[in-house]
Amino acid sequence: MDVPNIVRSVIIGGALLPLSLSVSGTLNSTSRSLDALAETLSPGPAVTESDKIRESLTEDCLKYVLSKNDSKLERLAQDAVDKYFGGEVNHREVCQWVLN
Repeated sequence: MDVPNIVRSVIIGGALLPLSLSVSGTLNSTSRSLDALAETLSPGPAVTESDKIRESLTEDCLKYVLSKNDSKLERLAQDAVDKYFGGEVNHREVCQWVLN
């Protein structure tokens, strides 16, 4: 058995252990800092175009669905939906899609 080699290995390992732990800790804290920065800078969940349309038309579609047939409120809601799309649409289908 080569005792001097074992002793030398233990001494070198003991001297390098604090250095390796220090480097590991620094890398870990840097990684956490970068993760926190990325989380702060991320824009969050993307809002799709269909979500924007639904948000814009929800109130008008509720008015359309809840109003009496051939009432002023129904006509105003239909006009608002038509104006949003720039022309006449199938109000029943559009509002069914918006509200579901």
